[in-house]
Amino acid sequence: MLSMKDCRILVVGASAGIGRAVGMQAAAAGARVVLAARRVDLLEEAVQSLAGASFLQCDVRRADDCLRVVSDAVEILGGLDAVVFAAGTSPLSKFYEADAELWRTVFETNVIGAALVSQAALPHLQLSSGRLLLLGSSSVGRPYPGLVPYVASKAALHEMARGLRNEYPWLRVTLFVVGPTMTGFTDSWDQELIGEMFARWEAEGYPAGAAAMEVTEMADQIVHVLASGSRVEDVHVMPDPFNVDPATLVPLPGA
Repeated sequence: MLSMKDCRILVVGASAGIGRAVGMQAAAAGARVVLAARRVDLLEEAVQSLAGASFLQCDVRRADDCLRVVSDAVEILGGLDAVVFAAGTSPLSKFYEADAELWRTVFETNVIGAALVSQAALPHLQLSSGRLLLLGSSSVGRPYPGLVPYVASKAALHEMARGLRNEYPWLRVTLFVVGPTMTGFTDSWDQELIGEMFARWEAEGYPAGAAAMEVTEMADQIVHVLASGSRVEDVHVMPDPFNVDPATLVPLPGA
């Protein structure tokens, strides 16, 4: 059983998806966790079953919220050993139809919010030799059609993580690159556009669909990084399309 006894963790974007699963698994491993997100009702529901967990409301598109959530978490926990920024938005839209408000929302959530939370957390992470873990995306480098604003924002986040390492060498910055995972992002997507894009992704060889990982599987990998005393920089976790029964494989010569 993984032990994170008394580790002090702030998870931003913890009302659902990977962030919620990370908070719950870390708390189950003994960490003292503050879950933060916009949707307080979901946070309240999550902490009811968790020992040593608290919650705070935070909209990462508001600069004041980004500062306050860190200071309040420090007051609750007595410091910070790790900050996980899992807040994100991923609207499905053709590039030609993406308006200024969509671009603004994506970058304010995925990049500016991450920057402001990280900035507020720096002095506290310096005191604890702590870790900042940012959730990146495996789509960076080959943006999916229909997700160009999202992937552009994640590319900016990847570079921010690398820049933080260069500017503050003492900071343990983990860029955790998330492969296809079954989160709630698709719940708000237009069904007709989903059908069109998924057909195109499959035809053009983009990883998606049946091979996607469960949020709990992805969160398990993140919690292992948080529990590590090592300097873990870039982690890239993907579903394994070759995870098959060895008995069904043709033996290699000499086996």
